[in-house]
Amino acid sequence: MIHIIYTILYIMNKDIIQLVRSKKYYEDLYEIPWSLEEGKKLVKKNKVRIGLINVPCGGFGDIIACQTLYDYLQGWYPHHDITICTTAVHKFKTLGSNVKKFVEISVKGGEECEPYNLMYFKKKPKPFDIMICVPIIDVQFAINKFKKFIPYANLFNTFTMSEYNGLVPPYTFPIGVGPGQLGIFLTKPGVKPHGLIKRPYALVYIADRSNPAGIHCRLCFLSYMEMIGKKYSKIHSLFQVVVPPWIVKLLVESNDFKYKFKKIIHKYYPNVWIVNDEGKDAFFEGSGNSLIIRGDILPKPRPVFISLIKGSVEDVLLTGDQSITDGLSCCSGTKKIWYQIAPWKQGLANELGKAIPDSTIDHFKTSCGVLRGIHKKKDYSSLLKKYDFRKLGKARMDAILNFHYKKDDYKEFMDIILHSRSIPSVIKKLQK
Repeated sequence: MIHIIYTILYIMNKDIIQLVRSKKYYEDLYEIPWSLEEGKKLVKKNKVRIGLINVPCGGFGDIIACQTLYDYLQGWYPHHDITICTTAVHKFKTLGSNVKKFVEISVKGGEECEPYNLMYFKKKPKPFDIMICVPIIDVQFAINKFKKFIPYANLFNTFTMSEYNGLVPPYTFPIGVGPGQLGIFLTKPGVKPHGLIKRPYALVYIADRSNPAGIHCRLCFLSYMEMIGKKYSKIHSLFQVVVPPWIVKLLVESNDFKYKFKKIIHKYYPNVWIVNDEGKDAFFEGSGNSLIIRGDILPKPRPVFISLIKGSVEDVLLTGDQSITDGLSCCSGTKKIWYQIAPWKQGLANELGKAIPDSTIDHFKTSCGVLRGIHKKKDYSSLLKKYDFRKLGKARMDAILNFHYKKDDYKEFMDIILHSRSIPSVIKKLQK
């Protein structure tokens, strides 16, 4: 019996050495134990304490990403103990979160986008078995900084999740579209009719120049308006467009923007009104079709926003990971989603273009709407089938849980990694 055990251990060690040799970077060695568990049946054992560490950077996209992961985990593993640790409990509550356990993270000198070494718990939670930092944004994860926040953390119990097509790997959960990505956070949103505006209307939700994503915001909006003006003026003599308040403000305050907008839209809708929180005003008047630009509706809570997407005309203009995911989740069969590309999201745009396929998404000059796209159909079925986190992410999470249950089998390997500095050094110790 002892001979059989040693034989198994010898074979495992040879496999691990081979995997170590195949890695290019030392940091990649930490993924070996759970990668050996991928594709295996989930071992159902005792309850696991999972902590989701959420430090959002502006807006609600990072909050919704963490909330969605929480919902996935609760559905997959209802017997586990899952807690969200965040600097922004109030934002979760604003969204009507169903999270049962929050732990508030305090930050020295700030609240959002701060490094982990500046964070602390006023009331420390019980130790977690597994921690997932969701999402990691703009910086490479540094375990040494994270250990100043949670001293018992290491790269065998602490895992990372990117935003879509994150730029600073490695990530345990690289979410997004394209080779090596684990898909997008698709959901099945049940939404009620909003009752905020009568059909027909178009929906625009894009960032302005106060956000780095809005560098091309004016061109984006004008391109979209030219496309839908030509398309819907033939169908609807009275048409409305729901926009963020900053667009109405810009139309009122910028003569240049107003001139460019009028030049584009006048031949389709010569009579234009604008509506904001102060009321409704004639913007420019003529005879014929009428257009109303509505800056008095957005922003809205997520369920209402999804309902607005669902009730809009076929062409919808969105930005950000979460908005485009909501559009695909609720309405992929009925909508053509146009996309405002942030500079750091060009990779995501390129991969979306390949997966759909849709060449107009590849460049900011065409991604928000283009005349040649009026009659072009967009088929999202291949994208949604291939890049669904509910399938790909579940397999990765199962592997991590299996590794947790079997961590005693990997104890010697983990000790070697934690006390080495190079791949050759690890190989030498394993061979002994």
